[in-house]
Amino acid sequence: MSRILFLRLLIGIFGILFIVLTFWLGAYFHLNVSTKIVIVLAFALAAILAEIVIAIDNLEKRLKAAFPSLELPLKEQIAINETIMLYNRLKKNKSNISTRIALEDFEKIHTLLKQAEKGGDFIFHDIYAAKLIVLKELKPGQSFKVVSNLIEPFYWGYGKGVTEHTQQNYRQAKRGVRIERIFLLKNEDDFSKMKEIMDEQAKNNIDVFYVFQNELDKMLPYASFAICEELSIGIISHREDLLGKITVTSNNEIITELAWQFDIIKKQSKKLNAAK
Repeated sequence: MSRILFLRLLIGIFGILFIVLTFWLGAYFHLNVSTKIVIVLAFALAAILAEIVIAIDNLEKRLKAAFPSLELPLKEQIAINETIMLYNRLKKNKSNISTRIALEDFEKIHTLLKQAEKGGDFIFHDIYAAKLIVLKELKPGQSFKVVSNLIEPFYWGYGKGVTEHTQQNYRQAKRGVRIERIFLLKNEDDFSKMKEIMDEQAKNNIDVFYVFQNELDKMLPYASFAICEELSIGIISHREDLLGKITVTSNNEIITELAWQFDIIKKQSKKLNAAK
């Protein structure tokens, strides 16, 4: 039985009891007919008001079921409605090949969200955006472990030109989030060009390590990865030349495996002490 039906039955039962009680009390206290009618009408009015409240509540629920975006903040409602209107306009103009490609990619979003809802792995398009979201969620005392193949200075920026991703690393490390980053280098040239970046990160409370690929006992199954065990999240990059396609996982077995690999790589790495 639904809550609304239950309330309506309850009001009906109380209504019948109230009417019977009114006439019984009327006879007991010798109330005139007009007084009895006024009392009954007052209860009827109260019942009507209760029914209106129930109807409004029911209507609100039906509207939210029909238009789920109503449950979101106004800013997000506007963005989603604009997206739907744009989608509808583009659907009418499928003759343009670039439009068809865009629509094909957009329609994959439903699958992606369903995977995320089930806790399954899914493909995401931007390694920086994914890491930023994780970094912003971290609380002091939690950890962020990264094996990074971002070994070009422009990925990070430095001085006044640091990237938003770099700034968020520094902010969180300063707050007490423990960030450990192992740079996976190919050779001494990589070390030389990344030395300034690594020094700056070490100065900003990040535990920086580095290792040369030929010093590892075995090659990594991934190009790079980042994990937060406390949040049960892992971000995996499968190819070093493909930063726009990563796997996001909440699979605890995979995250545990990545944490184990991180510890193995860390033992074979050298810690960088911040340059004075």
